[in-house]
Amino acid sequence: MAKTARTATIIEVAKEAGVSTATAARALGNYGPVRESTREKVMLAAKKLKYQPNELARSMITGRTRSIGVICGDVHNPFFAGIVRGVTDVARERGYTVLIANSDEDWPTEVEAVATFSASGVDGLIASPAEPKRVDHLVDWSGRGKPVTFIDRASAKISTDAVVVDGPSAVQNAVETFFSLGHERIAIIGEFQDIDDMERVLSLNERALGQLDVFTLSPSNARLVGYLRAHAAAGKTVHPELVVRAGSYNLGAAEAATDALLSATEVTAMIATDNVMSLGAYRALIESPLSIPGDVSFIGFDNQDWTDLVTPRISVIDQPSHPMGQQAARMLLERIDGLEGEPRVVTSPTALIERDSVAAPPSN
Repeated sequence: MAKTARTATIIEVAKEAGVSTATAARALGNYGPVRESTREKVMLAAKKLKYQPNELARSMITGRTRSIGVICGDVHNPFFAGIVRGVTDVARERGYTVLIANSDEDWPTEVEAVATFSASGVDGLIASPAEPKRVDHLVDWSGRGKPVTFIDRASAKISTDAVVVDGPSAVQNAVETFFSLGHERIAIIGEFQDIDDMERVLSLNERALGQLDVFTLSPSNARLVGYLRAHAAAGKTVHPELVVRAGSYNLGAAEAATDALLSATEVTAMIATDNVMSLGAYRALIESPLSIPGDVSFIGFDNQDWTDLVTPRISVIDQPSHPMGQQAARMLLERIDGLEGEPRVVTSPTALIERDSVAAPPSN
């Protein structure tokens, strides 16, 4: 029976490189002070001896697993897929493994994911909290000395780094574009799952809307603030029936809500708060007797491939999901490496990509 090849030890690597075992450990583990020339000698020796690190032993020594967890709302959603790709690109460069959990924007599922990551010993978390007002499980995580970086949304309940987009300003700009073309009856479609926040936002006056901390709201309610700010700034009346609540994060709900809107009242323009709402609303529009943009102008959220392939091509608000993931990973790894200081909030830019789905309202 053939013998299994023996794995080289770190002592043998150190001897081959002509350095101490401690120096070899620092070079291979990428921690502590090591001259670059020495690091290169150690890496060459490790390659020659086909050295494979014992990750369990390393984690026991350093207290780290060189892994991070990512909790995203919907891994099927291209926006979150872009975020995950950005995170993994940066993590791979730094020698970290990424574990991914899908919350389906469901709070109990998110709590379970945090518990699983805790048991796995990951060094930090990147999370897009399903309910920004219910983050006690993440407060507990942070209280154990492990960092968490939020992405796509933040929370007033916990002081932590975050990477967000200024969705309210993006929507405000889009609505102002509609106003500039002469539109008056502009609809907005979103999940608005937190109906209490939705109703509170709708009740605010212009001054209160301007002072509101939008990054503590769910993305759809934060973007509703932008819609309302645009109306207030232009002195336009908000028609409550044009604020369309899908109630859940799925295509069917968005399509049904849009269909009900189009059957009940006049609409000359519509904006969606995310890519799921965009596709659902688009389906309802193309299945109706109305044309885009002849009867209804339309602006979607997220620059997904389909928006540039259909006819007419859809104008969209683009948000940089891949760079956002990269930024969140860098910020988290800095905290893992010991960076202290006040929480940092990075606001990523958006852009309105104008295509063929926006025009002046019909003359009649």
